[in-house]
Amino acid sequence: MQAIVQSYSEKCFDVCLQNQMMSLVLKHKMTSGFGFGLGDSNGSTKPVRIVVVGEKETRKTSLIMAAVTDHYYPEPNIPSLLPYTKLPSEYCSEDVPVTLIDTSSRPEDKRDVIREVKEADAIVLTFAIDRQETLDRLSEYWLPLFRQLKVRVPIVVACYSVIKNEHNPVNIEEITLPIRQQCQEIEICIEWSAPWLSDISWLAQAVFVQAQISAMYPIGPVYDRVTNSLKPRCVAALKRIFELYARNNDYILSDDGLSDMNVRSFGIPVMPSRSRELIKSVQELCPLGVKENGLTIDGFLVLITKLINDRKLRTLWTILRKLGYNNDLRLVHEMIPYSSFKRMPDQSVELTDQAIGSLKRAYHRFDNLGPQMMESLFETAPESPWNGAPYKDATEKTSNGGLSLEAFLSLWSLMTLLDPARSLEYFICICHPDDPSSAVHVTRRRELDRKEQISVRKVVQCFVFGPKNAGKSALLNGFIGRPYDDDNRDGLGEERYAVNMVGNSGITGGTKKTLVMKEIQYQKEGFLLSDEALASCDVAVFVYDSSDESSWKRAIYMVSEVATISEDAGFVFPCLMVAAKMDLGSFPMAIQESTRATQDIGIEAPIPISSKLGNFDNLFHKILTAAEHPHLCIPKIESKRKRVLKLINSWIPECWVKCFCISS
Repeated sequence: MQAIVQSYSEKCFDVCLQNQMMSLVLKHKMTSGFGFGLGDSNGSTKPVRIVVVGEKETRKTSLIMAAVTDHYYPEPNIPSLLPYTKLPSEYCSEDVPVTLIDTSSRPEDKRDVIREVKEADAIVLTFAIDRQETLDRLSEYWLPLFRQLKVRVPIVVACYSVIKNEHNPVNIEEITLPIRQQCQEIEICIEWSAPWLSDISWLAQAVFVQAQISAMYPIGPVYDRVTNSLKPRCVAALKRIFELYARNNDYILSDDGLSDMNVRSFGIPVMPSRSRELIKSVQELCPLGVKENGLTIDGFLVLITKLINDRKLRTLWTILRKLGYNNDLRLVHEMIPYSSFKRMPDQSVELTDQAIGSLKRAYHRFDNLGPQMMESLFETAPESPWNGAPYKDATEKTSNGGLSLEAFLSLWSLMTLLDPARSLEYFICICHPDDPSSAVHVTRRRELDRKEQISVRKVVQCFVFGPKNAGKSALLNGFIGRPYDDDNRDGLGEERYAVNMVGNSGITGGTKKTLVMKEIQYQKEGFLLSDEALASCDVAVFVYDSSDESSWKRAIYMVSEVATISEDAGFVFPCLMVAAKMDLGSFPMAIQESTRATQDIGIEAPIPISSKLGNFDNLFHKILTAAEHPHLCIPKIESKRKRVLKLINSWIPECWVKCFCISS
């Protein structure tokens, strides 16, 4: 399929865009745009900022003045730098206001140039044909600068010539080919000023019209002009759009589906004759793209590629924007129901039963969710959301590196807990819900849970504290079924998550809950946890090496430190101690010391485990039980605030006594 699209693209995209410029301004003023049928094609109404940059004496200011005044001014009459200038409305596509921004070429003004470039919607880059050094500077300085600044906006290269050379005319397409191959953001190269060109003002206007249209309907995010193919994120967006209009017809986009899509995008249905023309044109290019008088997904992608090669980017972007996409081909904020997960710090966000049912159906579309099937599952999303931290290695894998249903749902619960907006975006992309807000709900505040002495959260987050080499990483590995590794890596790297489903016989009966284990790294400055981070903790476990007395003492100190910080922040939670590495034997008097210490602070005795032997003594069930009873196992350690109040209370009466003695 990719070969078919690419072959067609190579035949059609080799167009000399320079020849189209003479009609560009009129074309975009006289036509309203069209979709698959006919209708208005509305782009972004956001004002467009076009920044003009380039070397000294490359006619930056002259270009702007020629465009806005319909005159070309001799060099002595040109000011050194123009203020912000509005492009006349008759040259603004779809009445979107355009601001032209002149920039200085002086080295001391570089900071101002960088600021303007960062805020640009499009860039006009100038050079002189008969000054080779100005062309060289494009590839040696300007384009690398844009990459360094991570500026990815459309670029129009505008050049001028002061030498009339009728016998050996310069071909702008040829001399700019290397930089166009180097930078895909370059939309077009236009020669706007030369002694043999009669209408310089008109060409100057065409430069800015092209820059504006490129900003409003950019080709960069949707099409790779090196490989002549749609970009992956564009393909994903188009597959989602295709599914929305073809899923009720065995994934064949019928005449009705095309018409519905056109109504959504342009406000007008596609006439049957026009629909047949479109399908016929696709069939000629890709016979496999048509089935049962409708378009397959391959055929739909060929149709979109044809639109791009026919320079109908306006049509494509109207479809994308009407279906909820921004210029990065991510769902716009308005598509995400942020109000559905507005919450206090000690509340969390969980998937609803309805959303879990939808995710199960999505999972079961594949026989086995291996790595390749995972990519297929997310083919209508911007990319797989779990390729990087903290999700990549956070759950149990099958023998072929895939995910079981429980692991799949666990990862989705983790994403919902940590980043509900991202979770909803991807849920919308693969499940197409009618009401995305019904996919999540916010849990009750933990403060109320403690008051009611019960918590019914289905997703429990457990913070794992402990000194270095205590066995925290081994605990997380064991939780997600990884083999024990003697190489101890505790305390290395960033905070890490492990997530799995755990059977539960408590309040919710036999229903499994999702347990999220978060390994907390200890820095020299202590635990760098904000109040909000502490508020998200449902249960804390403190792991220590049971064979090392110093590890135990460090762990009990950590209990005191964390409990004090959390109480001062107003977010207390149950705490458990875990005696790890029981296979190594305990240090002398370990049981007596640990039992007495935990009794003194009002929490349970340490839970003995051995990650090496795979013996966890029902630790994970005990964590869930502690979470269900949030009023228990809270360390009775005096907070700093209480100690200060005690000092104040003890000081005030004494002060009063002294004052009384002095006065009498």
